[in-house]
Amino acid sequence: MTLQEQRDGSEVHFTSIAEVMERVDPTRISIIPLLEGDAGTTYLVVWPPNTDTPCEHGGKEERAFIIDGEIIDEDGKRHGPGDVWLRGPHAQHHPRSGPAGARLLLRQDPV
Repeated sequence: MTLQEQRDGSEVHFTSIAEVMERVDPTRISIIPLLEGDAGTTYLVVWPPNTDTPCEHGGKEERAFIIDGEIIDEDGKRHGPGDVWLRGPHAQHHPRSGPAGARLLLRQDPV
């Protein structure tokens, strides 16, 4: 992560996706924080092909933007590149990735 100071003295943090991808384990779901703060956290989530996992959000709202591949929810609905997937706090679900796996940006915010 790179830190730069703005003219007004505030800090801006930049993350290189290429650097983050170097930490991905292709055999399991990788959840890598990109931006963290009091208001919430943004992650890069990389799913290997045909992987599933139960999810419970606790007190956090979750928004996912699918970059590539696809995520299939427990009802069989497919979410592909460009789709935004919303889940409320305390939601429980059981998504899985499609045959090509998936990459998504995931934002979690406390409610």
